Amino acid sequence: MGRTAIISVDGHVRASRAGYREHIERRYLDEYDAWVRAAEDAGTPDAGNLNPAFGLDAQWDSDARLRAVESEGVVAEVLFPNGVPFQTGLLDDAGRGADPELNRQGRRAYNRWLAEFCAATPGRRAGQALVSFDDVDEAVGDIHWAKEHGLGGIMMPPLGAQGPFFFERTLDPIWAACVEDELPVSQHGGTGAPVYGPGGFAAIMTLAIEHSFFSGRSLWQMILGGVFERFPDLRVVFVETEVHWIEPAIANVDRRLEWDDDWMDFAKFLQRDRAFSRAARDYWRSNCYAGISPFHPKQIPLDELAAGEGVDARLITSENAMFGVDYPHFESIFGSTSEHVANLLGTPGITHDDAQSILFDNAAEIYGFDRAHLQPHIDRVGFELATPTNLRA
Repeated sequence: MGRTAIISVDGHVRASRAGYREHIERRYLDEYDAWVRAAEDAGTPDAGNLNPAFGLDAQWDSDARLRAVESEGVVAEVLFPNGVPFQTGLLDDAGRGADPELNRQGRRAYNRWLAEFCAATPGRRAGQALVSFDDVDEAVGDIHWAKEHGLGGIMMPPLGAQGPFFFERTLDPIWAACVEDELPVSQHGGTGAPVYGPGGFAAIMTLAIEHSFFSGRSLWQMILGGVFERFPDLRVVFVETEVHWIEPAIANVDRRLEWDDDWMDFAKFLQRDRAFSRAARDYWRSNCYAGISPFHPKQIPLDELAAGEGVDARLITSENAMFGVDYPHFESIFGSTSEHVANLLGTPGITHDDAQSILFDNAAEIYGFDRAHLQPHIDRVGFELATPTNLRA
């Protein structure tokens, strides 16, 4: 088998505060400068979640970042934010300030910068645009803008208390635009979780324990709202959400859908306006993918990722799993990526095809990376798939 490389489905980027300024509309510059001064006066670092060993420019220096990820065998990245203009919290990637217009300006400034950052390495970065669902027409316009400017997908926005639920049919034009433009929607871990304060161990651990629930709300709402029924070509990727909750959550949905008349006729009442025809697990298999990030056996036993015998009983396998490095977050596996690839390759039952799908092929298909375009870079920074005796060709 020839050389391969990694498409990391979880990377984080942002401009510096100075770099964002040139993407702010002129009429908002006074507000932006005031926001920057307030952050600097408070001693807030010009970074989000960042391992200090990587340096601030790991987030915005295109050439330096490319050299770094290539050193780990990464040939392309799917990119999420690591901080946006007008954010109110250190780890806020969506803009949750009190002024909706400044939140909107922050999203659009980030998207403008992101499009330029991705264009610096054509075909090697799939930036995920920030889009709010609060105004459907605006969201549709932003999705088309993202496609026209070379971005590779849409980041699922937070499910806010005052915003629409993902099962509402009013959002159908948004899903239709994503399908029309062939842009996947990526649910990133923790999006929509509360801001816990004061900070410290308890706050961080609470977020770590609860973020999967807040990330998962989009999944069951879209299934139960019939979104995948109406838009069978829509693709949703759950990135860094952890995966331990997915099987029981889907099983819980299906169990409730199987309630019968013995349960006080409640099943008939609940399903009188049911908008879908298949089991929840079927929609997961046809429309959803798991970006396992940071890729580590603590996320999922690696032998469960093997396709083949028993695959029908598992929801996350090499058919829909992808590899995330999570650079340059503090929890990134950067520096030990090769060890985790070796662990995958050395897992009994994992075939060459399984590994190739997880490391490269699935992400290339979903996010639209062109292998022929990437091949010279694969030849230069990629690696040969090992051939331990427990691997089947």
